Amino acid sequence: MPFEWTVAEAFPDLEPLPQDDGPDPVVQIAYSAEFVATMDIFRRVLAIGEFSERTLRLSAEVIELNAANYTAWQYRRKCLDELHAAAEPEARRDAWKRELEFCTEAVRQNMKNYQVWFHRRSCVERVGDATGELAFVAEVLAEDAKNYHAWGHRQWVLKHFSLWEGELEYIDTLLAQDVRNNSAWNQRYYVLKHTADLTSHDVVGSELAYALRHIEGEPDNPSPWAYLKGVVEPVGYEHFPQLRRAAERLGSPPYGDGGTAQCAQALGILVEILSRKGADDSEKQQAAELCDTLATLDAIRVAYWNWRKTQVLDPLY
Repeated sequence: MPFEWTVAEAFPDLEPLPQDDGPDPVVQIAYSAEFVATMDIFRRVLAIGEFSERTLRLSAEVIELNAANYTAWQYRRKCLDELHAAAEPEARRDAWKRELEFCTEAVRQNMKNYQVWFHRRSCVERVGDATGELAFVAEVLAEDAKNYHAWGHRQWVLKHFSLWEGELEYIDTLLAQDVRNNSAWNQRYYVLKHTADLTSHDVVGSELAYALRHIEGEPDNPSPWAYLKGVVEPVGYEHFPQLRRAAERLGSPPYGDGGTAQCAQALGILVEILSRKGADDSEKQQAAELCDTLATLDAIRVAYWNWRKTQVLDPLY
């Protein structure tokens, strides 16, 4: 973001306000001269509460130097609100549309910066129109499919503007590209939570079948297993015997390309099924034995499986 002016030229009437590090700073940060000059004037602007075109430009320069400066982003929103407070509604929306263009460039340069995405939400909310927003987020996710802030923004757009149509198809596309994309699985649950009845046996049964189709190709993929647990458990494992059959089949050796290995993910869901509320003692004993097996297969979580075994056998559980 190049600027054709210097801070000194734009603010000849303001006295810089230096950073106060106390009388004996222990480890001073080696700021550049440009950073010091800009921030000294910005602190003065904050102190006097000036909202003008020049201070709006100043906030952009502060952001260019440090896009994580949440004060600069907050001030920029306040400045825009003040500058256009007396304007007609359409003129205010146009101003925020221009700001959205500024924010788009900032997002491209700082895709994992929370402040940038929060500012973008404010822009879209003030414009009152999310046209093109889902496409923009999809573009970001195409570059980084696990971008937490991009997913959070997408969820806000979907809910705020009720743009649910087509989202499940988008998720299908992502899972076709990478079935291990846990963010896409999470997004599917988010969408259905807001658009479907997840207490319906028909809906849950359909989602169980969907997850199992994706599991068949890669049974050791934890994402669809976590997903089906999330949709089935609240309704009750006992209502879906097909899940138990699938877990028993996939959890039995040989697994993979032969040998005696077992699928830990399948055995883990079997523990949940066999230790469910209302299970008989023999089922709980089977679940405890599976915990022993999992303590060997899933060595990273051996402490968890040992604890889970004690819980399964607890008569109060």
